[in-house]
Amino acid sequence: MSREAERRQDNLAADIDELIDRIHPKNALMRWKNEALDAAKGFSAAGDGQGAQGRIAAVAGGVIGVIVLAAGVAVLAAVRGRGEEEESSRKAAKD
Repeated sequence: MSREAERRQDNLAADIDELIDRIHPKNALMRWKNEALDAAKGFSAAGDGQGAQGRIAAVAGGVIGVIVLAAGVAVLAAVRGRGEEEESSRKAAKD
């Protein structure tokens, strides 16, 4: 029985040491960093033939495309608004 008690005590001590190690901020930060790096590596090696640079370029191209499209819509709205104002001024001048 004393051997069983010693074995359980050793197991409990090992479990407590592992818990302390897991919750230590430095170790937790290192574990999170490694998990994030592993996730990023898995994302960049997704198997579709594109590397990280290809994905970055695709996202950047999409963002630039959306900005250009929004700017074009804004310019079109401004030009149409100006054209309608000029047309209404001409009508008023004729009357």
